[in-house]
Amino acid sequence: MPIIGTKILVMKIKDINNYNSKKFIDSFKNIYEESKFITEHADKKRPFKNKKEMILVFLELFDNLDEETKINIIKKHPDLADKIKINQGLSELSDEEQTRSGLKDCSEEEFNLFNDLNSRFKNKFNIPFIFAVRNKNKNEIITEFKSRLDNNDLSLEIKASISQVKEIAKLRLTELINE
Repeated sequence: MPIIGTKILVMKIKDINNYNSKKFIDSFKNIYEESKFITEHADKKRPFKNKKEMILVFLELFDNLDEETKINIIKKHPDLADKIKINQGLSELSDEEQTRSGLKDCSEEEFNLFNDLNSRFKNKFNIPFIFAVRNKNKNEIITEFKSRLDNNDLSLEIKASISQVKEIAKLRLTELINE
């Protein structure tokens, strides 16, 4: 992903269409966390008419996956505000999103709260808590976390997580692509 420091480089659709396959795949391989295969399929759909079409291609490729594959993608997402993962390295996009939302600057008490929420969520649903944190703050994230922990229906949580994975992908692409 083209990032300099903590600033993401915005790419024009015309340039994206002219990238060779390696550059395209390297640039967009983590739109869906650690799921380069989706980007490899999107590469075959080029050229894109515009930003909207490119985003739709990525969303449709995800929609067409079976539920087991979608759940495996959910499981590749890092825990929010996981101090160890933050220190050892997140994907560039996850790192940037958690930085913006203040999750990398949690107090020890906040890190402990997130650790507890993450553990409870994974024990309950066997997947990490997925939430599009871009443009959210810690309080909004904690409120959503607690609300979703109150849910007792695994199928509803899988649907919510799938929806959030798609929202994350859409937000990432929207920010990266400039018409």
